[in-house]
Amino acid sequence: MLHGFLIGVANIIPGVSGGSLALALGIYERLIAAIGNVGLGTLAAVLGVAGFRDGARERFRVEWRRIDGAFLCWIAAGGGVAVVVFSRVIVWLLEQWHDPTYGFFSGLILVSIWMPLKMIRRFGAVEGLSAVAGLGLVLALTFSADSTQQLTDAKRKIEMKRAQTEQAATPETGQARSAVGQADTKRIVFYFLCGVVAISAMVLPGVSGSFIMILMGAYFEVLQAVNDRDVLVVLVFMAGCAAGLLLFTRLLKWVLSRWHDPTVAWLAGLMAGSLAALWPFRKFETLGDVNVGFVRVDLGWIVPPTDANTMWTLIAFLVGFSLVMAFIKYDQAKAQKKGD
Repeated sequence: MLHGFLIGVANIIPGVSGGSLALALGIYERLIAAIGNVGLGTLAAVLGVAGFRDGARERFRVEWRRIDGAFLCWIAAGGGVAVVVFSRVIVWLLEQWHDPTYGFFSGLILVSIWMPLKMIRRFGAVEGLSAVAGLGLVLALTFSADSTQQLTDAKRKIEMKRAQTEQAATPETGQARSAVGQADTKRIVFYFLCGVVAISAMVLPGVSGSFIMILMGAYFEVLQAVNDRDVLVVLVFMAGCAAGLLLFTRLLKWVLSRWHDPTVAWLAGLMAGSLAALWPFRKFETLGDVNVGFVRVDLGWIVPPTDANTMWTLIAFLVGFSLVMAFIKYDQAKAQKKGD
């Protein structure tokens, strides 16, 4: 449950991937395998219990063990608790202590790269090229973001919040449906595919599903659909997420079983690349007002100034670094004890 909590916290932080934390915690392969085992047999077992069929309970127990159900439930429970309990804390930390918060997670990720690397049985040229490919992919995605476009997107988000606030203050009957709500069949299929791609990206360490949706041009449309309570679009997008999660985890499970070392090296490269997005010291602009809230837009990197903020960021980095080192030492001591 603590693992699920940490993964949930990571998903709240912009630029931090839940997949990175799962990899750092050493449960990534187990998580991918468990989700990849969920399928029609699982649905049939659940429906059998719900329908009180003969032998349904035993079939459900077998299926529950096959999909590692208890593990998945505790991970999901921990992630849910993190989102509910910690989301406001993270927002406060990012508003008041932005750079130290990013410094802390940079420390976590940097030392955690050792976790996937030690899973590699033999590190050769192929594994090295795989790691470089993963690193290059995340760096390309990170630096493909245009500062002007980021500001434009942030302004759109602010305007959406303002429109939603005004609509709540002066509700009107018979409002016209949003453009999203009038989507045709092709657009509905597009939203489904966006869900598939976004959740597949989120499974990978160091890759932001939200950023991929922005590149596809669907982020604000889906957000608008949520704000407008456009049930059709939201359900189609969620269906895409569910399909993408089940299909992509199956693909990853198959790839890991056939090409374990190159795949883990690629994942480690993705993880290392995420450090670029986590660089704490940035030029930034703040948009919004007291009515709709404020949004910070991070722009280009800057050299850390010599001030108290840099000192606290360095301290937070060392705390995150030391925390994972302590976990690694604990795991090593536990493994040696079992060996004895």
